Amino acid sequence: MLKQQSLFDAFESFETEAPEQAPLAAAVYVDQYDGESHLFVDPETSLDVLHEFATEIGLPGSVYKVKGITIPHYLLNQRQRDRAIAEGAMCLDEAGVESLDRAWKMPMIAIHSTVSIHPGKQITNHVRRTFGHRDLQPGTLMKAAVKVQGDLGVTTRVIRVVSVRREALSKMERDPDYGRREAELEGWPQLSGSEFVSCFCKKFTVVPATPVTRIEFTYV
Repeated sequence: MLKQQSLFDAFESFETEAPEQAPLAAAVYVDQYDGESHLFVDPETSLDVLHEFATEIGLPGSVYKVKGITIPHYLLNQRQRDRAIAEGAMCLDEAGVESLDRAWKMPMIAIHSTVSIHPGKQITNHVRRTFGHRDLQPGTLMKAAVKVQGDLGVTTRVIRVVSVRREALSKMERDPDYGRREAELEGWPQLSGSEFVSCFCKKFTVVPATPVTRIEFTYV
């Protein structure tokens, strides 16, 4: 049984005419081989696609790299790269890789998840309250560092901003129904709105009247 994280720990293409697998493979890329290669997707493509393709060609999870790098990717040796290409992955030249590298350089945000997740599994929370990111616009892509239960550490997902607004934390206390819905959207379904606000205020040493930025998002 995975143990639950402490509250608020989280805050610290080309188309081809091919078999059924082609729509998945067409969104996956490899770079040139120079001792090793990399398997990756563009930020508009769900990382689920990357994980599914890696599974299809037999890559172990240990070669998936995400921490401290710009583009989440799987490391490939020559044999694995050849198989990826044979299964439909597109080979990018240096200019193509540089273009995707720029696309992956996006704002970062931390998100807490109360459910245990593995690469590719659905995450359920869709709201994050924070003190920054006031100027975000709907449609903006962000790279989310998702803190999860147990010993699974941090995974990366890409999110698309749906809406941004400023509001006081106390709104969750004044309207119990709103507070409970928002706590669930934040990833804390076991908390009432008042309990969420109490934890938030204790963590950041603020009061309920403090205005925060409420970011609503979907996962790419």
